[in-house]
Amino acid sequence: MHSHQNLVIAGGIFSLLFLSAFLLSRLKVPYIVSFLISGFLGKLLFPHEAKELLSILELSAIILLFFFIGLEYSFERLMGMRRVIKPGLIDFVFNFFPAFLIAFLFTQNLLFSLIMGAVMYPSSTAITAKLLMDYRRLVSPEAELLIGVLIFEDLISIILLSALTGIRFGGGFDTVSLLRGILAVVLVFTLFYLLIKPSQRVFEYIYRKIDESLIPFAVLGFLLMSAGFGLSLGLSDALIAFMLGVLVPKESEIYRTIERSLSDLKDIAVGVFFFMFTFKSQISLDINLWLLLLLLISGILLKLFSTYMASLMYDLSKRTAMRASLSFLQRGEFSVIFASLYEPTQSLAFFLVLTTALIGSFSFVYAPRLSERVFPKKEKKGPLPAPPA
Repeated sequence: MHSHQNLVIAGGIFSLLFLSAFLLSRLKVPYIVSFLISGFLGKLLFPHEAKELLSILELSAIILLFFFIGLEYSFERLMGMRRVIKPGLIDFVFNFFPAFLIAFLFTQNLLFSLIMGAVMYPSSTAITAKLLMDYRRLVSPEAELLIGVLIFEDLISIILLSALTGIRFGGGFDTVSLLRGILAVVLVFTLFYLLIKPSQRVFEYIYRKIDESLIPFAVLGFLLMSAGFGLSLGLSDALIAFMLGVLVPKESEIYRTIERSLSDLKDIAVGVFFFMFTFKSQISLDINLWLLLLLLISGILLKLFSTYMASLMYDLSKRTAMRASLSFLQRGEFSVIFASLYEPTQSLAFFLVLTTALIGSFSFVYAPRLSERVFPKKEKKGPLPAPPA
């Protein structure tokens, strides 16, 4: 294509992303869902060669997303998550293994089933966090639990992604591949833990010696090269990016500079990633409808049940536990990332993410009202009137 055609197509893609997100937001549809729908519409509007135009943004999206997730954590914070370990494990057991078993019974394909288990496991961090902020429920009793479980899911998903990446690109599934993936995660965590102190001195030196406007170039260059080098060794680029984010000193000037200068690029890249997922994927209606329905229904019911049980374990009241479980149904960015590893899962994952994101968003909005109906507040009875004299 000629350069002017490239510019028109690239501009058209970004305009489509804007219009779909703007219009669908009026219906309270999450941005992630609108970006996925945009990719589906893009198939009808743009030539297939358009996927090459924004490939660098697509490739860097996961790296930037996980880097910014890592920025929010520190090793101390990761070690201080003891209270959410049991609720997090309940969430993992009830949402990963049943989906894996259902998919395996239908397909007898181990890699397909592992990825579908991973697709149905985590709730969407982006959608849940945005809804908590938009509906001012960050101060609600269940918010601490939901955020804690989201962090736990992020960490488990990073480990799963690392293991599945090794299995997918290592030529198939075997025990050695799985153990190698887990061992790689442990080694990376250990290595980065040892680098905490030296890295802080490096970041301080960079901030003192380099003009602030040049810091994004240095950080982005090192981030992309490190992730690419990790991939060449069979490590997850998401894991490398996450750990590099963890290394950035909190409450430092370089932390604020990175957040300020790269945040918009991350948002653009992530939007392009979700667009490209459906634009490039061979989304087909030729899927097993029974498998889709069974995964969808079980995924919603098991997420409701596991979040409710986790909330009770977290010492929340029954009404608060019900409100939490109704607020945690949506799947999103991690599910799409897992599905991108293996083409046969992509059509199924697209419909599951789309449906659960919509159901979960509306369920979140009505969760307070529904939970009060199921567990109404008990009226306080005053003292009995004194008998007449």
